[in-house]
Amino acid sequence: MQTTTNAREIPPITPDRVAEVATAELEASIALLADLDDHDWTRPTDCAGWTVHDLTAHLVGQYQGLVKPGVFLRRHRRAHRRYPALSRLDADNRQQIDDLGGYSGRELVAMLAATGPKAIRARRRLPGLLRRLHVGRMYPEEPLSDDRLSYVLDVLGLRDPWMHRVDLARATGRPLVLGTHDRVVVAQVIAELGRAWEGPPVLLELTGPAGGRWTLGQGAPVATVRADAVDYLRVLSGRNDPPALEVDGDQAAAAAVATARVVF
Repeated sequence: MQTTTNAREIPPITPDRVAEVATAELEASIALLADLDDHDWTRPTDCAGWTVHDLTAHLVGQYQGLVKPGVFLRRHRRAHRRYPALSRLDADNRQQIDDLGGYSGRELVAMLAATGPKAIRARRRLPGLLRRLHVGRMYPEEPLSDDRLSYVLDVLGLRDPWMHRVDLARATGRPLVLGTHDRVVVAQVIAELGRAWEGPPVLLELTGPAGGRWTLGQGAPVATVRADAVDYLRVLSGRNDPPALEVDGDQAAAAAVATARVVF
């Protein structure tokens, strides 16, 4: 039987664990992408306006920026000049796709395999002084509850590629293979949900290989809410899916679970 933990008590992830989980996630993404055929690269994804090729270019661009911060900074400046009407984050993402759009899908997969491990090592070696830097002013339109570089790299930098693998699997009809590392990603998202939770106390049961049981809020739960772990993280990320929730108890508590959001 699964244990039940209050989401606020989930320990923060360490840089060493981030590296382990990120390596497993990178390998899972490469395995999925390596199986694609020519037609798959043009399929639309749940990221509005992005094809599978665009989304893969974004992933490669993210890793490139970790390996060479100068590449990231140049793209950041160029993106704001080229796309002044977009938020800084959206402009950065657009610039990545512009820079890498001329490569074939197979070339992007090879670049991901070559650059990804270097990026993971570079992130792990980043000293604490730099991890404590506040970077919120670089993305003023995207306020974060924690704008330290450590949060951006170790927290958002882990769940963003994970969610994009979900997007890629859905777009191409390939199976989403889940393993031990997926449970770590899910738990860290639920930890953030728990820290921000202002609704009534709830027992959240997420099913599937990446799931678990957590309480949100303080006190005896007034409702039990069940959902597939991957589907519920899609809801938290703001993907446009109606949440498939099973509810026992207070419906207001279920509504709070259904409308909650966590930044990805």
